[in-house]
Amino acid sequence: MFLRETRFQRFVQVMQRADQLVATTALEDLFGQMLDLMVSAIEAEAGVLSLYDEDTQTLVVQAAIGLPGAQRLIAARGSASQGLTGAALRQGTALFVANALWDHQDWISSAAVALPLRTAYCLPLVSQGRPLGCVHAFNLPDTLSEDSEELALINLLGSRLANEIEKAQILAQARRRERRQQALLEIVSHLTTTLDRDELLNRIMSRACELLNVEATSIWLRDPEHDDLVLHIAAGSNRERIVAQRVPAGRGIIGHVVATGETVAVNDVSRDPRFYRQIDANSGFVTRSILCVPLKAPRIQLGDARGIAEERIIGGAQALNPRDGAGFAAEDIALFETLASQAATVIRLAQLYSEVSALSTRIIDAITGAIDLKDSYTRGHSQRVSDFSVAIAQELGLSSDKIYRVRIASKLHDVGKIRVPDRILKKRRRLTDSEFAQMRRHPEYGLEFLKENGLLELEVLRDSWTALSQHHERLDGRGYPKGLSGDQISLVGRIVAVADVFDAITSRRPYQPARSADEAIAILRSLAGIEFDGECVEALVRARAKGLIHTQEERAEREHAPKRRRSVRRRSAWMAG
Repeated sequence: MFLRETRFQRFVQVMQRADQLVATTALEDLFGQMLDLMVSAIEAEAGVLSLYDEDTQTLVVQAAIGLPGAQRLIAARGSASQGLTGAALRQGTALFVANALWDHQDWISSAAVALPLRTAYCLPLVSQGRPLGCVHAFNLPDTLSEDSEELALINLLGSRLANEIEKAQILAQARRRERRQQALLEIVSHLTTTLDRDELLNRIMSRACELLNVEATSIWLRDPEHDDLVLHIAAGSNRERIVAQRVPAGRGIIGHVVATGETVAVNDVSRDPRFYRQIDANSGFVTRSILCVPLKAPRIQLGDARGIAEERIIGGAQALNPRDGAGFAAEDIALFETLASQAATVIRLAQLYSEVSALSTRIIDAITGAIDLKDSYTRGHSQRVSDFSVAIAQELGLSSDKIYRVRIASKLHDVGKIRVPDRILKKRRRLTDSEFAQMRRHPEYGLEFLKENGLLELEVLRDSWTALSQHHERLDGRGYPKGLSGDQISLVGRIVAVADVFDAITSRRPYQPARSADEAIAILRSLAGIEFDGECVEALVRARAKGLIHTQEERAEREHAPKRRRSVRRRSAWMAG
């Protein structure tokens, strides 16, 4: 009776200790302490606790005690289907082996071979018929298999541990799903706030690295000119060493994915003949496992009778080497496919935006070029004024958005000259009063041109009208066409006014020769605060000192210099011959 009460008290103490551990111990420490409790409760010499990975059907060691080199076993991974382990998991019951040395198929028992093995006990950790892991105990009393009360105690401890493992897994999965959903929401929200393709793609691939817990991710795009795949974005390890890498069309796992449009996951690339080893050789990165998904640019309805941009594969994305050594789970594959879909959408929208932006820029260049061509003396004037205006805006510290608007608006500042008769624009003598009066209307003509063609409604040309209508206004009110003064003139108008006058003074005209940049600056400074904004004048001076502003003659000299050097080299070669 006394022995039974003593054993009962021991059971109670062990379970109380288990409850205390569960209540006060973090999960990463709970495995080791629960294993220690279980090993000591059954008077074993050593033990190993491992968790079951359903995707790879392997066991991953979480804790080991009493074995030589026990710490090296942590995170080791092996088969869950062979030997004592496989039998216990298949049957769902604990198994006792009186001679552990016979079990050569069980990799956990083999890992414990440094310990003189006698007996082994494997307790599967199961919840609702689903395996969660198992506990191995070594060199425990031979009588354990005959002691039903001791077995009941170890089963209770196993059930308690299995319950905690299941709760922890459910919580971890919920947190992982929450992180992934939050990341997707963040990426989608950024799609509406920026059109910077590389920033978005870097964000997506960095998030993929984090959420999939892999060593590296990358995006490969088709290069139609060379018919191969070129690395565009990389995140994670060795990203600096794999810049500009290329994979020949159809080569490698990534090439197969791009060619076929199917997703491929390979947990051991050394066994896959499709693996393209040259990238690792070039970069020093060691690829062990890979997940490749195609980048499918979505079907986009363009609107305005422009038709449809059909779906097409533009490249592929890959994730490399899960850090926990596991394979890619179905949930990982689904997430990466979603992220790749977002990346493909970003790339396609950026391409469409780039095409539209390039088209609009070329149209603007064509319009301003047509204006400049009407008068050979002012050829290149619009581009130079645009360059000078941008340099001034940069010196004033304007935002990139405002600088872009200044660039476009200043390039269009003389568009109204389209409606000025050629006989006035091309006149080689000074204009008469009536001719000058008509010339002075070109700011109004320019504004009318934009309005009539609906261009002022475009976001990119918002506020650009001030560059057209105010670049001849002066602070003292003596400018045209409205005679505005002081703060009535916008900052853009003031910037373009300074840039326009600087180019006018330093350019050749039929009625006056070009003056030097120093003379132009002296004139502008003498009129600063009277006709021109002093801060804009000084910003031009600083930009000039930095080499950002070159006059018409200086530009011509720079353009002709290479031709002269080539000519000199040809003459020297002829003379030498």
